[in-house]
Amino acid sequence: MRIFKRTLAVLLIVCSILSVTSCGEKEPADHGMELCNAFCKDISSGDASKLITYFDDASVTQDQLNEIICPSDRNIAQQEYLNVVRKTISYTIQEPVYDPAAKQSTVYLNWQIADLDDPSVKSVSSMEELEKALVEAPKKNITSYATVDLNGETPKITNPMDAIAAVYEFASGDYGVMPGNISDFFSSGDWILAPRDVYINAEKIAMDISFKPELLDYKFIPGIKYAVKRGEEELYTSGIIRLTEAGLKLDFTAKNNESSFNENGYLTDGTYEFLIEDEYGNEIKSYKCKVETKTYEKETISFKNNKNDFYLTNLVYEIRDDDLKSLTYPTKTGWWDYDVTSVGKSAFASNTKTLAFSWSVNTDIEKELYYDYYYSKDPDFKDINKATPKYSGSCKPTVYDDQSCYDLDYSADKFEPGFYGLVVYGDASKTHIVLTAACIVVKETSQAVNGQN
Repeated sequence: MRIFKRTLAVLLIVCSILSVTSCGEKEPADHGMELCNAFCKDISSGDASKLITYFDDASVTQDQLNEIICPSDRNIAQQEYLNVVRKTISYTIQEPVYDPAAKQSTVYLNWQIADLDDPSVKSVSSMEELEKALVEAPKKNITSYATVDLNGETPKITNPMDAIAAVYEFASGDYGVMPGNISDFFSSGDWILAPRDVYINAEKIAMDISFKPELLDYKFIPGIKYAVKRGEEELYTSGIIRLTEAGLKLDFTAKNNESSFNENGYLTDGTYEFLIEDEYGNEIKSYKCKVETKTYEKETISFKNNKNDFYLTNLVYEIRDDDLKSLTYPTKTGWWDYDVTSVGKSAFASNTKTLAFSWSVNTDIEKELYYDYYYSKDPDFKDINKATPKYSGSCKPTVYDDQSCYDLDYSADKFEPGFYGLVVYGDASKTHIVLTAACIVVKETSQAVNGQN
């Protein structure tokens, strides 16, 4: 009986030893689950400095990992897009399958990423909308596995690149986000109402800028802003402007910096610069113009001495301001017949009720002009500089579908036959003449001229 008890005790000891050894070695308590948890967490963070530690040779560099996670040629908006996607990726880890002979585990890593081609994701217009859409969009599953080598003192994943490349495959797409810099799409910039980049007695300065139309095919287009400088002094910085059209108008007025304008409301002399940037501070373009203030002396009114029949076949007018001349549409400028009493290009019958001159100009012009109508029995307007105007008025352009027009009108119950001279000034003091025009009113009524009863 004692011999049996001793034999049973030895058998129990041997079984106990065999239960904790394989081929004489202790089986690892952790089959790689802890390591894979850390690995997946580091993949989710997108931190290449952490992921490089899973590689035990020089076959991969940290820079190469960064190129997989977020390629270096991506702009800020593209980087932000990829980061938002990355933050919404989730994962689960299955229990390791341990191979005691090879002393390694196979661990399946399951990743869930939103379908980036889903219409709800493709239609977003802001990063906030993107994040919400990614959460609600259908998910795509990505399955990878990690092989964990448990032979050494510390466990090692032998194929870390497989999982990293599988998860970040989405980073190679563009998803309609604007590539490069917005400056790559810049088309042109022109000073408004300053053909030679010079403003005289300017109440504001402004420019039209335009981008290539294909820019608007993309989403997440950076906003733009502009600064206005005089020399080294910065006078104004705009807020961020979002592009909804390929063209945009930028201006600088007294509302932006009142101290830059004199008591007459004109911008002070100097060289001004518009510096245009995107919202991240990357320069797009810069433009300079000169601003001058001038005091005009009273200019003498004069008209050419034309024969009566000249008014019947010709438009009689002269633009005397070079800047306005360059911004005029000549084919749409001339005397206008409201009352159907015209008997020639610059001639009206005596029953007309309105003498009207229409000056067609660039649609950006907003300047107010001042004008006088004079009467003369003779075509030479001999004493016009001593005469009193028959009518005085002022107007700003009226904007029509395809043009703006100064409607320089004079209405009266009766017009004496003779010659009428229109003098238009660029200032309220009526010193600088910008346009003159003349017409004739004949004795006959329009009915008599046209043979009507």
